Amino acid sequence: MPDELKTAGQLIETAPDSALHILRQMPPHKYKSDESRALYGLLMAQALYSKYLPLKPDSLLDFSIAYYQEHPQKDYLATSYLYKGRTYKDNFQYERAIEFYLKALDEAKSSDDNNLKGKINYDLGEIYHVQRDFALARKKFTTAYSWLSKGNSKAFAFYSLMHIGRTFHSAKEYKRAQVYYQKILHRANDSVQKGILLQEIGLNFYDAQMPDSALVYLREVINYPYKANNRAIRYSLLADLYFDLDQIDSSNYYAVNALKYEPDIRTKKVCYRILVNAASTKGNIPDLKKYMVSYQECSDSIRRIDSQTKASVLETIHTTKQEVAQTKQKNWLLTIGMLLVLVLSSVFYLRLQKRKDKELVENDIKHKEQKETYHKDVMLKHRLLLLQKIEATKAEQSEVRRKLTATQKAALDKELYNDLLHFNDPAFFFSQMDAVLNNLVTKLKERYPKTSDRQICWCCLFLLNIPSTDILLLLNYKVEGYDKMKQRLAAKFGLQQASELSAFLHSFLAED
Repeated sequence: MPDELKTAGQLIETAPDSALHILRQMPPHKYKSDESRALYGLLMAQALYSKYLPLKPDSLLDFSIAYYQEHPQKDYLATSYLYKGRTYKDNFQYERAIEFYLKALDEAKSSDDNNLKGKINYDLGEIYHVQRDFALARKKFTTAYSWLSKGNSKAFAFYSLMHIGRTFHSAKEYKRAQVYYQKILHRANDSVQKGILLQEIGLNFYDAQMPDSALVYLREVINYPYKANNRAIRYSLLADLYFDLDQIDSSNYYAVNALKYEPDIRTKKVCYRILVNAASTKGNIPDLKKYMVSYQECSDSIRRIDSQTKASVLETIHTTKQEVAQTKQKNWLLTIGMLLVLVLSSVFYLRLQKRKDKELVENDIKHKEQKETYHKDVMLKHRLLLLQKIEATKAEQSEVRRKLTATQKAALDKELYNDLLHFNDPAFFFSQMDAVLNNLVTKLKERYPKTSDRQICWCCLFLLNIPSTDILLLLNYKVEGYDKMKQRLAAKFGLQQASELSAFLHSFLAED
């Protein structure tokens, strides 16, 4: 291994600036050895991430992954997967990120690197938290803390504990979060860690509707040193708080300045919401229009991010695949055992073979049934989650809805379904329905090509158990036209009566 790579590797954790400087002095094409180039790509990713810089170019890390897959070194391969997952996580591509984090976990199972296992679980916890799986996120952060403590990584261990407090706060258990934050405050080893924790305490007071306490902490923490986008977050929190206190100029000032410190997409949305409200309060129509466009763009981006499959589902699928693979391996070992028995005694082998063949067939049938059942369960869970989201959103809007006219309620309902089902985007909606309704859309279009998109939309909404009143609203039907549509649709499907539609459509869900 070249001396400069050894030196950079030794400095990665303690002096990432120096490591990055060394690596930038030696471009990768100067290394003739593939092993050196693979290590260079991995070290570069680690150094860039430590400095909150984009992990570019991707080709360096991709080369490292390909090399370590062909020349197994579990710690290096697991670390490469970890940083590849981080490239996707930083771009909010959580489904791809989870794919690489789970690969990293698989490779790191037998590793002695406790810090590595802790960081993988830490990143998984962050995605679970963003996707509002708070209990699962808490488990991941607890696991991360356990490994990081053993690996003597005090900074990451502290942030793992702080994230556990965040899960309580995000679940609106504000008192529990406050007790937890105070409990770990003495663990903050420097002003950066203390500043981030005080920031979380201030936010917890704010969401608990204790503005005076929140203001004390958020004004204090503004001068603490920060990492990444924490300065933007602190400004946006103050902007939100000042707006609630009717100090519009101060609110506007902090929102504008927050946008100068590279905020993430969710912080941007908060800032633009505040600026829209401030412009509206002042009657500043040009600013109102300008900021409304930016706010809507952020909202659309976040909606696409949040529509991704949850990490918990992907991890369950990954675990199931591993179990299936292990079962196949066991079956293969059984087959080898039977061949050995054949050598010892042909008669005894024949008797065993007959019995084992029957068991193998039964196992294959059982595994197939389990796989099909699991697939159907996943689709059912997706449908239930969609309904729960619709019901929860309507419940949250109950106070607002009481004050609305019928026309306004209808507009609110349409917005709700567009947000949750992307009903205004037919291609996206049909793709989503194929995923949760056993390829219903594709099957209907192939088998009954004369069926219109509007009629297929009705089939999807009906199987999701959307209330008839909402279906009428979304598809713009009147009661009389609605009944006629179902009669015509039944005829297209070769059914005698519209009442047969329910059983007919549910049969698609049961298909293999």
